[in-house]
Amino acid sequence: MLGMLKKGFAHPSFAAYAAAVGASVALLSYVLTSRFAEGLRRTLRVKTTVKKMKGILNRYGGNPKVLVLFVAGDDKDTGESWCPDCRIASPVIYSMIEGKGYTVIEVDVGDRPTWKDPEHVLRKDETFKLTGVPTLMKWGIGKPTARLDSELETCKTAGDVEKFVGAFLASA
Repeated sequence: MLGMLKKGFAHPSFAAYAAAVGASVALLSYVLTSRFAEGLRRTLRVKTTVKKMKGILNRYGGNPKVLVLFVAGDDKDTGESWCPDCRIASPVIYSMIEGKGYTVIEVDVGDRPTWKDPEHVLRKDETFKLTGVPTLMKWGIGKPTARLDSELETCKTAGDVEKFVGAFLASA
């Protein structure tokens, strides 16, 4: 560098240096804030099992945009949920919340015989008291703050699901 200065290269002015630093900081700020804002709008989908569910719920409790979606497990032969109501509701729910910054904790309640057992842990647990799937809950600190359950079981079309979920999401 010193050799370059002796050969006639001038020192950059302080103003040019400050402008370059300022532009770099502005660009960095823009990138970081736009990525952060994009992250706030992105839907996070966390799939889990009944056994791991409580630890995950503790991690996300208190965030006002946490939903818990209880769904039936996949049929081994078809690879799709064995529950026809879940097959209708799940894609509609995810499409309605896309880009709105929700975290969805999707809990697989198990295969058909496991779920149909009257002693299923989620049927007996005082916090959840599930009666059917799909069930959608807004999650607070350690407990649900709102739930949508039997309504989803009555839905026969995507439009039915949209009506109930739209009102559910809009409620406080």
